[in-house]
Amino acid sequence: MRLLPKHTNNEMRWYLILFLLAALGGAVRKWGTSSGAVSNVILGLQMIVPFLMVYFRSPNCYTPFSQHKILLFYFFYMAFHVIHPLQLTFMHGVFGILVHGGFWLGIFYYFSNRHLFDPRQYMNLFLIIAIIEVILAFVQYQLPPNHFLNKYASDLIEVATVGDRVRVTGTFSFLSGYTAYTMFFGLMIWAMIRMRLPQWMIFTAIPAGLIATFMTGSRSGLVIYFLFVGGILFTEYPAGKIFSLLGRLVIPSMIFLAVILLYKKIPIFEQAELAYNNFMGRVEANQRSGEQTARLLTDYWYLTNGRFKYPITGVGLGGTYQGATQLFGTSRYVQEFGYVETEFSRVLLEGGWLVIFFKLILGLIMAINLSFGGFMRWAVWFVVAFGQPIVYNPHNAAFLLLGIILVDNIIWRQKIERKHQWEQYQIARQEAAETTAADAQPAPIAIGTTS
Repeated sequence: MRLLPKHTNNEMRWYLILFLLAALGGAVRKWGTSSGAVSNVILGLQMIVPFLMVYFRSPNCYTPFSQHKILLFYFFYMAFHVIHPLQLTFMHGVFGILVHGGFWLGIFYYFSNRHLFDPRQYMNLFLIIAIIEVILAFVQYQLPPNHFLNKYASDLIEVATVGDRVRVTGTFSFLSGYTAYTMFFGLMIWAMIRMRLPQWMIFTAIPAGLIATFMTGSRSGLVIYFLFVGGILFTEYPAGKIFSLLGRLVIPSMIFLAVILLYKKIPIFEQAELAYNNFMGRVEANQRSGEQTARLLTDYWYLTNGRFKYPITGVGLGGTYQGATQLFGTSRYVQEFGYVETEFSRVLLEGGWLVIFFKLILGLIMAINLSFGGFMRWAVWFVVAFGQPIVYNPHNAAFLLLGIILVDNIIWRQKIERKHQWEQYQIARQEAAETTAADAQPAPIAIGTTS
């Protein structure tokens, strides 16, 4: 089994670098060093990979700006924010382009050059990393908060808990990293199905990912995991196939159930039950405190109370981004607004309704360009547009970009292959018909011959 291919192109090298930075870079930030500079460098590298991919692109490829003019207008608008009159420094605008443009640049560059991407060559690596992340999550969850696997390099960072257990982070420096990874994990399951990997592997990965999502304590992460995996199963296993699949799984399921009934104290089953109970306890506690409702109504409150003094073009992209404010200060316009929690409010404050308009249009164009349709097309669109923050959470942006490219490219290549096979079939059928017609014609009679 080859882990990495011997030869590949620039696009796939940058794709691999982005995956490794997103999946493993947090390990250095979490356990290796408490240095803010090192942490920012690692995160910064992850954020600029889409830009480097376009800059160091393969010869004779298309640029996303030539193929998608709306993206060009969007980047012109973001460039204006570098010199925005309300901007504190031009560096805030540069950071704004990085956080607001990376995902869209990456996904539209991919759409413009699908033929240069082939993530199937990294599938073995994805599976190995998935095994490491899930096993590490199970181990972390049953360890005390002060264990070295759960502690951070800096003692100032508090270990988050759900119930009496630690909310797992895997190799990631913060909870959002593992939650983002579960989205990639769900899309990877779809890739496994499309690549016809063994059924036992697929139906082991699904519950393992679900339990790991419970362990993060993330409500949005759980909803999106159900949305992705549920949609994938109904897409790939229509009613007839589902019944056939269930028939093949009856005996293994009965054995599995018998083991549970006979050995109720198996640690993995206890841990799964505990993860579910702790997760539901957190949800109920947030409902009682009103925190869950408050989060849902925050954006509505900001809009109805006229907090946005510059609703058209905002106060400057990057104005609320932590990396920019730590290095170059905070604009007085941002300070006047006060603390902003949700991504929608932050985007509206920074870029105004114009940037919201651009993002909605880009999201719709992305959905239309996907190689898959039906429910999953709009499930992916919903997650990108509304479900998870992809601007101020670089983990979400990276893993959604990686996962969408992985699945879309596999489906695109399968469509091309089916089309080629159909064309070959039609050519063979036409040749066979011509041969049959020629054989059916009577032999010519030679004139002037004698018997």
